[in-house]
Amino acid sequence: ARPGASQAARTKPTGRHFETIEGGKDKPAADPSKLTISATYDYVDVTGTLLFQVVRFEPKTFRQRRPKGSGWEWGLGRVTPIPYRLPEVAAAVTVFVGEGEKDVENLRKLGLTATSSPMGAGKWRSEFGQYLTGKHVLILPDNDAPGREHALDVASSAYEHGARSIRIVELPGLPEKGDVSDWLAAGGTR
Repeated sequence: ARPGASQAARTKPTGRHFETIEGGKDKPAADPSKLTISATYDYVDVTGTLLFQVVRFEPKTFRQRRPKGSGWEWGLGRVTPIPYRLPEVAAAVTVFVGEGEKDVENLRKLGLTATSSPMGAGKWRSEFGQYLTGKHVLILPDNDAPGREHALDVASSAYEHGARSIRIVELPGLPEKGDVSDWLAAGGTR
């Protein structure tokens, strides 16, 4: 992690599932089979091949799973993470970067091309910038310190990989910890 990065933004490479609790400490996550799935988000490569899914549960928590035979195996295993909605990003001239899949889906409802990294703020990988080469990139951070740090990581990666233009857009009237989905729900428009 970069100097000054949140301890809570790191995951432990043990193969077990972890969730962050208050104070940045990790604890073993609940058995996903005992949680209620509220949404699934497919991560496919540029050819459309499903690599993994991010699963959102209620109460709000997330896990990743990958296809295995006719079912699923929890965790990413050896799957290399990629940005969300990669085929659309590859074909676009302008790309919005939100902090999570829900934000991406809400932006798509407006006819915009959007992406995010799996696992939220602090998880944007430098190599994701290769998918933004030559594109106009608009980054929509959550209104909190991790969101602003995440936006800087995305901007740096996009710059290093030759994005045509990069803008971090701070949405007006966004409450603390609010995101683009909150802004849209409150009547914000493109």
